[in-house]
Amino acid sequence: MSKVNMENQHNIPQQSPSTLNPKHIVILGGGFAGIGVLKKLQKEFDNDASVDITLVDKGNFLLFTPMLPEIVSGMIETRHIVTPVRSFCKKAKFFEADVDLIDLKNREVNLKHSIGKQPKYPQQQPPKQQQQSDYLHKHTLKYDYLVLALGSENNFFGNSDVEENAFTLKTINDGIVLRNHLIKILEQANLEQDNHDLRKRLLTFVVVGGGFSGVETVGAVNDFVRQTITQYYKNIYMSDVRVILVSATDQILEQIDEELGKFALEKLKENGVEFIMNSKVKGASKDKAILDNDTEIPCYSLIWTAGVTQNKLIAELECEHDKGHRIVTNEYLEVKNYEDVVYALGDCASIPDPHTGKSYPPTAQHAIRQADVAAKNIILSIKANKMKKGMGIVDENNMVRTTKKKFDYKTKGMMAQIGKRTGVAILFGKLKLHGFIAWWLWRSYYLANLPTVKKKLKVMGDWTLDLFFKPDVSQVQ
Repeated sequence: MSKVNMENQHNIPQQSPSTLNPKHIVILGGGFAGIGVLKKLQKEFDNDASVDITLVDKGNFLLFTPMLPEIVSGMIETRHIVTPVRSFCKKAKFFEADVDLIDLKNREVNLKHSIGKQPKYPQQQPPKQQQQSDYLHKHTLKYDYLVLALGSENNFFGNSDVEENAFTLKTINDGIVLRNHLIKILEQANLEQDNHDLRKRLLTFVVVGGGFSGVETVGAVNDFVRQTITQYYKNIYMSDVRVILVSATDQILEQIDEELGKFALEKLKENGVEFIMNSKVKGASKDKAILDNDTEIPCYSLIWTAGVTQNKLIAELECEHDKGHRIVTNEYLEVKNYEDVVYALGDCASIPDPHTGKSYPPTAQHAIRQADVAAKNIILSIKANKMKKGMGIVDENNMVRTTKKKFDYKTKGMMAQIGKRTGVAILFGKLKLHGFIAWWLWRSYYLANLPTVKKKLKVMGDWTLDLFFKPDVSQVQ
């Protein structure tokens, strides 16, 4: 295992003592939380050689996840909602790698990355003389401050057959694969003029999950399938199309509001979506979904949006976790027993909400604000240590007195897009909106939060072109 040397070894005689021993900040995760911390730290320590910042992520881009359903519908081009991580790295280093191990006690992070093109083996097993580890390279990073922002993974609740046969919508690759699949299904259904049973099975689309992701996905799938059939597939009868949402409870969008959830349900029904409530999908094969009451839904398109969990690395980390395996932090976003060193935020963190007594929800608006707080507290800690060494301003515990920033945020609102030019929103916990104005607010808010002017203009262009042209049914392999 090689060591990644994080120190600048050039011109050592000209360096100050602090530069010879810089503070290493390692950020794990390139999502909203990780990039937010990176930007704040870079701004503060732009010309400070005594602070070294490294960000690690398995992909080299920031994905704007709220717009993923519009990738499926083809309304937005794929590259328009991804931004290269390196475009944010003005001072910081970036490593595209998988995190293999986090050693909190020794303040080390082990990374691994593949070398060159990975060979394909029968049944996914390499030959004995050529182990898969031969195609991996490992590194170790030392840190003084660690930011954990590794996000979450899909939770299939132990249903391996569902995991094997269902489509998901969490990554950009998921969006591309699902869109290609929907187009391929329509092409196949178009061929089956004489096999009505197979045709109906092909044209049945099942989305599992009544939360934000499920509702926005079913709306996008429903709009895309029906509009595309109308425009291109004249021999497919709309009466053969079934788009179904399966919800484990008797409501959808419970996170927003019961009244708005009812509006969304009725609006989606008007658009042709069917609902199966108080049910769970307990099994699946390539051509059916099986509900918990043993009802079988013949289909070739099962889309899973029913929950998330933490990856094994986070779940098994030697620190306190909640029931969902998220890392428990204090109000300063510090990991318990590793205060002033390790911070957790975003989807992988359980952060106490002083207003509700529960944990903050894992949403983008919270992750962005958590990044501000975590960065502020790291900055305060670094400055305090400099004062301690240089000026001797310490208390009885040999620590500089500083005021850490607490994470105390009231949700400004929640919004969901439920189809073309239709949405629901609740603002400041009181103002409820639905229909066109809620959809317009959804677009305006997320457009404003896209990370660069370039991406904003590209998405605006996509939305404008969608008003005048038919949907594109090209498969991108």
